[in-house]
Amino acid sequence: MVEAETEDLSARGLFIRTEALLPVGEETDLRVILPDGVTLELRARVAHMLMPAAARALGRHAGMGFELIGADSTARMQLRSYVDNLRTEITSPGLSTTTQVIIIEPSPPLRTRMARCLEAAGFKASAVGTPTEALEMCTVWRPDAIVAAAEMDTMSGTDLAYAMSEHATLSDVPLVLTGDEGDLARLEAFRAGVRDYIPKPFLEEELVIRVHRVAAPSPNNSQGLRGSLDDIALGTLLSLFELERKSGILLVLRTGEIARVFVANGKILKVEAAAANGAAKDRPKDRLMRLLDWREGHFEFTPAAVGGPDEVGVTVTALLLEHARQHDEQTSPGTRKR
Repeated sequence: MVEAETEDLSARGLFIRTEALLPVGEETDLRVILPDGVTLELRARVAHMLMPAAARALGRHAGMGFELIGADSTARMQLRSYVDNLRTEITSPGLSTTTQVIIIEPSPPLRTRMARCLEAAGFKASAVGTPTEALEMCTVWRPDAIVAAAEMDTMSGTDLAYAMSEHATLSDVPLVLTGDEGDLARLEAFRAGVRDYIPKPFLEEELVIRVHRVAAPSPNNSQGLRGSLDDIALGTLLSLFELERKSGILLVLRTGEIARVFVANGKILKVEAAAANGAAKDRPKDRLMRLLDWREGHFEFTPAAVGGPDEVGVTVTALLLEHARQHDEQTSPGTRKR
């Protein structure tokens, strides 16, 4: 019996964070305990996995993606009901059926699946196979967001981002890319102005949440914050978020490295970043300590509703005090003698 966590749950499957991996294709029993305490007995098959080495390189959690199999049992129906209710809570505020999204995906099956899940969440989705078709559509009406594959035959997702930045009406339209090209490709995409990057494979609910964050108007019309770490230190940013009880996702970039910090009501809940060199894995608090040492790079903060368990376990103030103490100890010219 292996006990693990998931933050990626859908009516058809889930991604479980664990390093106790099973072979792809193997079937097993799952006992899923929902946040409200309801326990579901399910049967599932391993569809894909993220190995520990790859997870460390991406700053993500190792684990397995399961697809549910077997008859449409009572547990499956309970799960479907739970996910539908959760999706309504996430997507309803600020979202109307007039929110229009263009999907650019070369694969017809994936293109259809993406369009259907966005339409089910309340978006008006138009799906095409090439960037040229999408740009032609944009001459007739302006979308609220564009979701495109990072790898396409005629134009890459990064090339599309640069083309949109020079377009009179598309320069401020959010672009979200989907792909599995690794950290350097994602970094180049963010430098080109891409608003978000969804690693493949992804669950439908993740696509809905990510597109909602960039396309749906914020209830309080709050804008994001972006700038350089040369001008504003990361510690100053985190202190500001704590003081004003901000919620959202802080993306921090420097050459060859990407990190994301998840903040809820001023408290840091989670940190996604690569482990230290040579380390198999490290704690979220350790990753934060390393981020506080960054003196150059760029950041972008996107206001959003953030939930989940507290993986860090300390306040921003306590974290900054500990970081300052460690810095003083490392830079002290010598050790005091008693």
